[in-house]
Amino acid sequence: MTFTLGIQTGHESSAAIFEGTRVIAAISDERLSRIKNDGGKLGDLAIDAVLEIAGKGRSDVERLALLYTFFPEDYFIRETWGKELERRISRLRKRGGGRVAERQQMLLSNFIERLESRGKKFEDHFLGDRFLQGERFNGATPSFYDHHLTHAVSAGYYSGFKECAVITMDGVGDRHVCHTSGIWRNGHYERMHATDAIGASPGAFYGHITELLGFRVMRHEGKVVGLAAMGDPGPLYDAFRRAFGTSPDQSRLDSEFVGQPQSEGRRYAYLKQAIQGHSRENVSAACQKVLEDVVLELVRKFLADTGQRRIALNGGVFANVKLNQRIAALPEVDGIFVFPAMSDTGNCVGAALLDLQARDSAALADNPPLHDVYWGPSYSDAQIESAFEAAGLRPKRLEEAELIERAARAIHEGRILGWFQGRMEFGPRALGNRSMLARPTEGRINDWLNQRLDRSEFMPFAPSVLAERADEIFIGVEKARHTAEFMTVTFDVRPEWRDRIPAVVHVDGTARPQLVRPEINPRYHRLIAAYCGLSGIPLVLNTSFNVHEEPIVCAPAEAIRALAERRVDCLAVGDFWAELD
Repeated sequence: MTFTLGIQTGHESSAAIFEGTRVIAAISDERLSRIKNDGGKLGDLAIDAVLEIAGKGRSDVERLALLYTFFPEDYFIRETWGKELERRISRLRKRGGGRVAERQQMLLSNFIERLESRGKKFEDHFLGDRFLQGERFNGATPSFYDHHLTHAVSAGYYSGFKECAVITMDGVGDRHVCHTSGIWRNGHYERMHATDAIGASPGAFYGHITELLGFRVMRHEGKVVGLAAMGDPGPLYDAFRRAFGTSPDQSRLDSEFVGQPQSEGRRYAYLKQAIQGHSRENVSAACQKVLEDVVLELVRKFLADTGQRRIALNGGVFANVKLNQRIAALPEVDGIFVFPAMSDTGNCVGAALLDLQARDSAALADNPPLHDVYWGPSYSDAQIESAFEAAGLRPKRLEEAELIERAARAIHEGRILGWFQGRMEFGPRALGNRSMLARPTEGRINDWLNQRLDRSEFMPFAPSVLAERADEIFIGVEKARHTAEFMTVTFDVRPEWRDRIPAVVHVDGTARPQLVRPEINPRYHRLIAAYCGLSGIPLVLNTSFNVHEEPIVCAPAEAIRALAERRVDCLAVGDFWAELD
C-alpha cells in the first residue's frame, strides 16, 4: 500500500499521512508549537508528528501531495519579476498585521498567473531535487494541487453523498479564486463556476469587518458571528451590499469594487467609512446578514440549475455556523455536509485525496460518510504518569466506571472538568477528546468561565449531546445530522429547552451542538449519559481545552498546566484523575 503525505504550508501548516484512502494521522503545526495558526518553513513539526504516529520515516513516504500557495520560496527559480515578488512578500512580513497571510497568498497566486501568461509551467520552476534532498524525502514523488480543488474534493468525498453540489468559499486561493461551485458524482468532482475577481472575496469581506471592529483576522471572525445576533442589520445593509453581492446571473460573487485599481483596498476603505457612527453590534449584524443573503442567492441558483438537493461545503467561510444553518434550512436542500477542517488546515487532506485519484481514477468512488476526525496523537499511561510526576502531582488511576461517575458528578456539582482522552481532534473544534466540560444550566457561566480562561467571547459555549436525544432539543436536525457530529452548524433550540440549558443557547435561540454517538466516542457518550442520569439533561457544555489565544491542548503536560493554573477544577487524562485541594 502506498504511503501518501499531504502537506499544507503557510500560516496554517498541517500534514496528513494516508495509507491508501485511510487517514493514519493528521495534525496542525499550531498544536505542537503552541502558537495559534502557526506555520513553519514547511510544517516540519506536523510532518514529523504524523510520521511518528504512522511508525514511518521520511524515506518511507512514496508520494508527496503539495499546494502551490505558501510553498517555501527557496525551492523555486525566480525570474526578474519574481525577485520583486520576493521583496514585496518580505515587506509584508515585516509590516505584520491581520491581513498579511491573505495578501501574501494573493501575491503567490499572481506568481502562478505570471508564469502561465508566459506559457511556462509552475512545475518547471520547482527545484524538485533540491526540495527532496533538503527535506529528506529522497525517493518520494512530489505533485502540486489547486487550493480550491483540495477544498472541494475533501468536502465531496467525506460527505458520504454519491452525488451532490459542492461549494467552496474562502479569502483567496490560487489564481485569485475565492469561490467555486461544482458537482461531486461517483468519486469525481467537476468545477462549473468560479469567482476569481479581486474585490469580490467573501472571506476578505468578512475579514475586513472583523479587522475594522478591532478583532484579529482569520482568528476572531466567530466574534462577529456572535455579535450579529445582538444588532440590527438594517442601517448598514444596503451599504454593505455594494461591497459584496452576486454577478447578474448569480453564478459568481461580485461587488462594485471589482475591476477598480487596488479594488480590495478600496473596498476596505469604503467599509471603514461606511461603519462610522454605527455600533459594533449593528455592523456585525449587517455583515452577517449580507453574507448569508448573498451566499444563499448563489447556492439556490446553482441548485436550481443542476437539480441537486444535497450540498457539501468547504473553505474558511463555512466556519460560519449560522450561514450553514441557513443553507440547511433551504427548502431546496435535503442534506448538508461541512468538512470539519474547513480552513486551509484541511487542505493537506484534500491534496492527498487528489494525489490518490491522480494515480487511480476510481480511488474515491467508494466514499462512506466521514467516521471521525480523531487523527492526532494519543499518549500512553507511562507518558501520562510521567507528565503528572514532572508537575509534582499524583493522580489516581481509576477503572472506567469510577472515572465516569466522578466526572459526571463533578459536572453536576458545578465544577469545570478538563477531559483529555485518546487521539486529538483534527480541525478547529474540540469534540470530546480535548474538551473542558461543565453543566449547561448556569446562565452566567459565560461571564465567569470566559474570565477564568482569559477569553472575551460573544458566543455561548457549545453543547455535546447524546445523538439519540438531539431531536428532542433542536429543530431541523435531520438535514444536518451527520455534519452536526463535528459541530459545524447551528440549530434552533426548542422553546421548552431554552431555559433549561441557558449556558449553551445564544440570544437568538440557537446552539451549535456536537451529536455524540456511542459507536464513535463510547467513553464520551457514557460520560454524558451518566450526567443525564444525575440531572435529567442529555448534554454537557463543551468548550475547547485551551485558554485565550492558545491552540487546543495536545499533550498531557498542557492539560496538567491548566489544572495547576486553576483553569479547571479537576482533570481526567486517560484513566487518571487529578484535582487540587
